[in-house]
Amino acid sequence: MIDPGTELKLQEIVVSGELPSVQIAIIDQNQLIWSKTLGQNSDTKYVYMNGSVQKVVDATAVLQLYEKGQVDLDADINDYIPFEVKHPQYPDIPITIRMLLSHRSGLDAVGDQFSWDTECLFREYRQNCNLETLQMPLEEYLMASFTPSGSNYNPKMWLNEPGEKYHYSVSAYPLLRYLIEYVSGQSYPEYMHENIFAPLGMLNTGFVAEDFVGQHAIPFTRIDGINIELPVWNGNGYMMRTTAEDMGKFMLAHINNGSYNHFQLLQPETIQIMQAKETEGRSILNRNTELNDAGYGLGIFHYSNGWLGHGGSTVGYQSLWQFNPAKQCGIIISTNVNGILGDENDFMSVWEHVVEIRDILVKRLDPLSTIRSFPWGLILTWAVVIILGNIIVRWRRRKREKENEPPNNAFSGA
Repeated sequence: MIDPGTELKLQEIVVSGELPSVQIAIIDQNQLIWSKTLGQNSDTKYVYMNGSVQKVVDATAVLQLYEKGQVDLDADINDYIPFEVKHPQYPDIPITIRMLLSHRSGLDAVGDQFSWDTECLFREYRQNCNLETLQMPLEEYLMASFTPSGSNYNPKMWLNEPGEKYHYSVSAYPLLRYLIEYVSGQSYPEYMHENIFAPLGMLNTGFVAEDFVGQHAIPFTRIDGINIELPVWNGNGYMMRTTAEDMGKFMLAHINNGSYNHFQLLQPETIQIMQAKETEGRSILNRNTELNDAGYGLGIFHYSNGWLGHGGSTVGYQSLWQFNPAKQCGIIISTNVNGILGDENDFMSVWEHVVEIRDILVKRLDPLSTIRSFPWGLILTWAVVIILGNIIVRWRRRKREKENEPPNNAFSGA
């Protein structure tokens, strides 16, 4: 459990960081040990949009299809969908499902992705808004974006050679969501509810805003350091909203080799595939933090000291979902303010306080994860030097004493 002193520190961060509310769930020793909402106008049953944390859920669904033999991770995605996805500079290199899951396809972002996701609700903050693409359902939007003759196609959305290196893509996962729909024969929300949310008991999770009337934590944007209230938005029916407790259930399945409450979300060997590092790390939003990005698997970040997870940022909400499977612990943090519509300072002013909360919780669950925040390496090095120095000094002293000793027969009689 979280002691009163720690809870007070968390509450102080919420107040000083001007976070309207923060929802937290903590997993330890393979169980939910603490769930709390700090701040105002929210509780543990209120839903928060979780941004790119949704990618972990998407990857889990794709891997379920892989387990059923419905997709091959290393096959060309064109084998499974009714339109072609090709890198214009490398048309002979297939774009595989594994590449899309691990952000190694060379894809950056298709045109108007932000506008389509948000249904142009925030055009007063973001000027670009293509009303033509706004009216398109997902399939039509993707076809218009990936087909060279499509109205939304731009060859500059392709960067690196497929498979060459990591480049985070906000458009790879909408394409994978469509793959889930087309292969399963169900709508994306239907598949997720039937195969992930309902079996795990995630009763406060979904994609349609109207299903959670009166249950949303009201979103805010931060512009020039000031929080501005926003309307609850839908996201074309593909943007996930959930609670920290529900994401804790999902986390427990990932901690326990894919199993939670007698339901096998994924097989243990598939969990290993998902968590295996596909690419080495890079620095990403890790100022003054200890859990730096150390690589990426299939829909999941690797951090230092055995921690895995994902962060999420979308209009009005910021989330963090991180766990350590070896130590059977993890944290889920959501807040209902985000600076994505403002500048970098606005964004970081929210993120840094979320990280501050994260660091306090991780220190409680896994103290060694913050090893770099204290110069233990230097201290251990000096300790070894001192110990070895003492051994050498004693050895030399003994050697000198032995050299100065009289022979064994020095005092024997004639």
